[in-house]
Amino acid sequence: MGNKAVSKEARRAAREAATAAQDEVIRRTKANVEDLAAFFHARERADAVDGWLAEREQALREQAARRRSGHRLQCGTALRAMRDRGETLREVARMAGISEKAARELIREAESAEPATGPAPAADAGEISASPADSPGGNEASAASVQADEGLREPMPARA
Repeated sequence: MGNKAVSKEARRAAREAATAAQDEVIRRTKANVEDLAAFFHARERADAVDGWLAEREQALREQAARRRSGHRLQCGTALRAMRDRGETLREVARMAGISEKAARELIREAESAEPATGPAPAADAGEISASPADSPGGNEASAASVQADEGLREPMPARA
């Protein structure tokens, strides 16, 4: 009889140990499932950042191209006005500190944009009208308005 009692007690202890081990496996499996769900969700969000970045970079490239084009148009208009006042292209380029080829290209861009935008209004003495950036403190004011218009967060340095 002693052997049967020990045997039943040993089986009961073994079942309890097995149940405890299974409970531990279930607890770990549930915790692993939660952690894996968090991992996959975070990985999806991390992968989506690349797409967001590419879209944002493309939008910034387009914005930069528009701004660059506008500034080049202003450059060409100013150089053309100097040339129209009788300065030679060589002298205009020398005063601007650029090559004659670059001056010619800028003037050409301004001339080709003129039919689309119409002729620029000229001031009385044959000079081009001053932009807000030409006025005292205008660089800071125009930079601030550009920032507000474009939604930029970093201040743009003013040029002297």
